[in-house]
Amino acid sequence: MRVRDEGEGRRAPLVCIHGAGGSSVAFMDTVRRFAAGRRVVAIDLPGHGQSDAWHPPEEVSIAMYRDAVGTVCANLKIERAVLLGHSMGGQIALACAAAWPERAAGLVVLCSGAKLPVAPRVFEILERDFAHAPEWLARVSFSPATPRELVERWTGLLLTCEPPIAIADFRAVERFDGAALAASVRAPSLVLGGEDDLLAPPKLQHELAAQISGARAVVLPRAGHQLHLEQPAAYFSELEGFLVGAS
Repeated sequence: MRVRDEGEGRRAPLVCIHGAGGSSVAFMDTVRRFAAGRRVVAIDLPGHGQSDAWHPPEEVSIAMYRDAVGTVCANLKIERAVLLGHSMGGQIALACAAAWPERAAGLVVLCSGAKLPVAPRVFEILERDFAHAPEWLARVSFSPATPRELVERWTGLLLTCEPPIAIADFRAVERFDGAALAASVRAPSLVLGGEDDLLAPPKLQHELAAQISGARAVVLPRAGHQLHLEQPAAYFSELEGFLVGAS
């Protein structure tokens, strides 16, 4: 598995988990921003980016990715971490925090929910026209307020895996129901959403925050499903404030 591992410090490391079809590239700026004061690890999940696949697509699940994150942390000797996950990665981070409560120093969920509905159109595009899937995903992933040049810069990086893995990711998201897991999380938690998110509407962040004891929900204006790329200043501000209190 490929990981970006930078920085050091006494605070709990920040472990970043990307969304369906993506890679650690989405967290490059997060790594750079926080590596000056703490260790930051961004993972290419199995079959994504530069990581080899661990299992055939039909065996992909949120639990499998949860165990992959746990394996990475064990191999890197990370005993306790703040978990940061985007979209599918948010569900994986939630599953990790519930599975290993003594190792979760904090939980940050971006543009996700305990249950994320996946529109049938997503599977139609992935299965029938994968070559143009990034462009279609970009149209529904970014806020109308996001500058066109930023959307174009990131479109080609939205999918970094083979079609069967991308499809398996969205199937895993569709199957996952983390309501019971959310209720068991005891780590300090922040749930961030974008006001213009079509894939994970703000109501899902409010619902998830209500399910996690003591969690806070924040919805950023002029941001869609890629809020950490669209509104980096507001994202970093919220994350910095949370990290000060969490670890």
